[in-house]
Parts: sequence; structure tokens; C-alpha cells
Amino acid sequence: MNEPHVPHDWLALDPLPHIGFIGVGNMGLGMLTRWRALGGPAVVHDIDPVRTAQAQALGAVAVDSPAAVVGALPAGGLLVVCVVNADDCRDVLWGDQGAAPAMKSQQTVLLTPTLSPDDVCGFARQLGEQGVHLIDAPMSGGPVRAAKGTMSLMVAGPTRHAWWPVLQRLANPVFDLGDVVGDGAKTKLVNNLLAGIHLVAAAQVMTMAEKMALDPRRTLAVIEQSSGQSWIASERLHRVLNGDSATLAHMGLLAKDTALAVAAGRAVGYASEMGMSAQVAFAQALTQGLAQADDSAMWAFMRTLADEKDPAS
Repeated sequence: MNEPHVPHDWLALDPLPHIGFIGVGNMGLGMLTRWRALGGPAVVHDIDPVRTAQAQALGAVAVDSPAAVVGALPAGGLLVVCVVNADDCRDVLWGDQGAAPAMKSQQTVLLTPTLSPDDVCGFARQLGEQGVHLIDAPMSGGPVRAAKGTMSLMVAGPTRHAWWPVLQRLANPVFDLGDVVGDGAKTKLVNNLLAGIHLVAAAQVMTMAEKMALDPRRTLAVIEQSSGQSWIASERLHRVLNGDSATLAHMGLLAKDTALAVAAGRAVGYASEMGMSAQVAFAQALTQGLAQADDSAMWAFMRTLADEKDPAS
């Protein structure tokens, strides 16, 4: 079908290809929403029946296994894997009724989770043994931006340009990081470690501002127009101030990502002290049962820590 309102810099893509999605959680459903809004056909699998129903409501075809998703794809088709971690990737690719054994030579896996570079490279080698391509493409920006096509993708791999017209439609910006699989994963970990540092620091600073009897809204307004501004701090802190506790990004994800990033740094002989501090803060939050909470709860967690250190406050 012809696409409406095609930006002038998009590469031609007519008709829109049939794409498979494994995992339609927060980000996967966002990407699917975007693809269906453009009129793109899709087949999906998710273990959560609620998410499956949401995907079907968007017009996607739902099937009962990862292998069945692959079975519905054309020769040379694209499979988007949008799960949480490396164990999930192994399960949907090589577990019971996994996708990988059903894939044919010249088909492609678009791998979007935040993973260790070693895991990404290992998956690429395994898939490559059967002639299947892997594009290392971690995503960033949250489900709202994913649904609008304004999330970012950090893309690496020698076959990435074959699917560039699709990537342009799923994300903006799309960062071209070159031929080396694993460079997308490394870049995403660097980004997410800094995001984690910013969020922990912002939660601590706003807790300090409250202890100083400053109005938090006025304080945040100043920070946003001054040198202390950061996107993640503004987005998360505003939602806290507005009483919005909806879970858009689980605390457990940044706990995972900061740990992976610190480990990746150590693997090349570098230890980020602030990164390690952020990793510890997220790990502590998880011990308090916050793994499934939105990561904006870091501010409340820092308030709790401050009160424990100063009971008279």
C-alpha cells in the first residue's frame, strides 16, 4: 500500500514488507503500533495474553510460538526480537519451538534489547552458521516514542543497509554505527550507564533540595533551563511531581543495564566510579521490591534512604 506523508529522506519501500515481532511488551508494542499505523503487515508472538490481545487489536496476526512467527514470514524476511534480556533471547530463538531452527538462509534477526556485546556477538555467530543475518539494533526512548516512530535505534552489522527503509520508518533517529556487530550493544550500554547515573544523581539532588526546604517544582524548572538539565531527569521527575506512577520503564531494566555496562567497562580495563555507584543504587532499590516499579521511583527510594540516615528529619 502507498504510505501517507512520506518524509523526503526516506528510502522507497513499496509495498511494506510482512514483519515478525517476538515480544510485544512496552517497547515491542510501541514498535508494532508504529508499523501498523503505517499500514505494515505483521505477525506476532508473546507469552502474555493481554499483550497478544493488544497486538491483535492493532491488526497484527498472533501465532502460538516463535517458530510459527518465522513460518509466516517470506523468504528473506525480517524478525524483530524485542524481549528483555539475553536469557529471553536464547529462549525465543533456541528454546522450545524457538525461531532460529525454523529460519532460512538470508532471513534477518533485528535484535533490539540491551545486551552484553559478548551475547550479541555469540547470537550472531550461531545464526550465521545457518546463513541467517543479525542486525545489532538496541533501542532507546520509551514506548510512547516507539509508537510515534521517534525512538532511536543504534544499528550495527554488515547487512543493516538492506533493511534501512524499514528502520527509518520504525525510528528517528537511526544511528549508523558501522559493520561491526556488537558496536550497537556497546553504544547502548554507554548511553544507559550515563542515563542511570543521571537518574540516580537527579533523585539525590532533588532529595537534597527538599531537605533544604526548596520547592521541588521551582527547583526542577531552574535545573531544566540551566547546566544541570538532562532528559531522563526531566521526564521522570515531572511524572513524580504530577503523581504519575504508571510503569513505563521498569527499575529492573536500568539495574540490568548499569550492571552490564559496568561489566563491559571492566572487560576493557576501565572502571567507572560513578557508574558503579549508580549500579549499587539500582541494586539496592531492587532489594526493596522495586524491580517492577517505574524507574522514576528512584526519587522516592532516595527519600527513604535519606530519612533512614536522618530519622529526625
